[in-house]
Amino acid sequence: MDLQPFRQWLQENGITLHDGISVVETPGRGVAVVAIGAEHILHPQTVVSIPKSAILSVRSCALAEQIRWEPYGHSANLALAFALYSEILSETQSKWFPYLQTLPATPVPIARLWGDTAAFPDDLDSNEAQWWLHGTEIQRELQDAEGYLLMDQARTYYKMEVQPLLDSMEYHPTLQGFLHAYSLVCSRAFLVDAYHGLSMVPVADAFNHTHENHVQLASEYDVCPTCGSLSECTHDGDSTPLCYTPTSTPRDTASQYPDTVDMVTVGSIAPGAEVFNTYGSDLGNAQLLARYGFALEGGDTDAITVGWPGSGVSPDSIDEKDVFRSVYVVVREELKATVQRSALLFVAKEEIVRGSLPPVINSDGQTALALFIWAVMQALSENPPPELAGISELDIMGAVPRYVPAVVRALLRIEDEREGADPPVDEGRSGPPDAEVDFELAEELLAAAAEALSSFCRTRIAGMGKKGYRGASAFVLGDILDSLPPAWYKTRVAIGYLLSERALLETCAAGWEELMEAITGRPEVDEDSDMEL
Repeated sequence: MDLQPFRQWLQENGITLHDGISVVETPGRGVAVVAIGAEHILHPQTVVSIPKSAILSVRSCALAEQIRWEPYGHSANLALAFALYSEILSETQSKWFPYLQTLPATPVPIARLWGDTAAFPDDLDSNEAQWWLHGTEIQRELQDAEGYLLMDQARTYYKMEVQPLLDSMEYHPTLQGFLHAYSLVCSRAFLVDAYHGLSMVPVADAFNHTHENHVQLASEYDVCPTCGSLSECTHDGDSTPLCYTPTSTPRDTASQYPDTVDMVTVGSIAPGAEVFNTYGSDLGNAQLLARYGFALEGGDTDAITVGWPGSGVSPDSIDEKDVFRSVYVVVREELKATVQRSALLFVAKEEIVRGSLPPVINSDGQTALALFIWAVMQALSENPPPELAGISELDIMGAVPRYVPAVVRALLRIEDEREGADPPVDEGRSGPPDAEVDFELAEELLAAAAEALSSFCRTRIAGMGKKGYRGASAFVLGDILDSLPPAWYKTRVAIGYLLSERALLETCAAGWEELMEAITGRPEVDEDSDMEL
């Protein structure tokens, strides 16, 4: 690939690079950014500055008046894919033509597209890989909150929005071409500001990902959502909704002011090093495979979540969600320091309060306090103590904060005994003097909660992977992996991810099964059979 036309285009559009870095082509990986100087690039530095007039968005593309702008969500990906595809079809007539030539010429192998015959026609690897994603965290990435497949939405959007307009302009669109653009948006786009929204940002998208990144993207988000102005404008004070409607305001209004998207350092950069960005410091391999088409070694940020269709745990109603959040906030505030003593539990970030999906099992196989609370709820519901007999499920949920602290204390005491450590001072088998729940009841609830957690993990494992091999042992899956053709990257990475996620669940289940044995003397649960019944 000759990058000289692209470099010339950068100059013409006011995009500046630090003297110590360069955009280069790498064999088999497309473009990347490397440090070319003889000296370290010291932090802090701005290594790339991109005027917002040079970014490609729904609002800056040639068909801006015809494509409906969307502020967020999957609909924003689809709208930007439409804009990008229209520019690709415009070829040399596109303002961004030299930039577009640096992008992958075929669909990026994101897991969202695996098994799609339009994106990957006659690709046996793609067809096989999709079946191994069932029941894994990648499945969550392939569907919306209600469980509808994102690719079904993409195909509908193409049929209803993209194809009619581009056909009318004699652009001769194809579904494969649109999905190619869609894969580029999923794997390369950035949220820039309140005006452009999701955008393709030249050069910024050439930085590859790692969790130990050198740079990060910086952009002033709070611009006028109507005209993009960074400074005071005539729309100030308007109650303009975050949706696109045609306006007579010139689209280059924002360019009157020095408003840029910058790549800034987060640390020093050594000479000769590839310069990395991060697409998200907490992204696990499920997100990386689904959105970007690759996975990292180690899986240090991999996690298990719940609350999505197919996850095994999801509140049945809005009332249950609201009550659970209230219970979680109360218990977390009381126990967040205490829980840190446990080898089996951890406290996730507070995003759960805002309704997102934090991890419930982390990369060490530990259980989040939120999932532990759910397990205690199951224990109380299935065998309620006399004071809770006959009350509703919601009322039992509301009573959980009375019981969880005593159950956690019972857990810590048993862990201390197993490690040969002394229990905390003044805490006998009945708990501290102010405990409302005696130790015997707390221990019974702990055993039942441990059983619920083990069952959750084992059930998730039994539902993962290709039908006919769900529940198969790691040895069986390893043999399948070894027998695959060397070129079958997608299936290899799919089964590799499946094994990694299973290992997290196995570790978590084993911890609770060992605890159950310590409490009740029951043997651990047998391993699953090699084949599905």
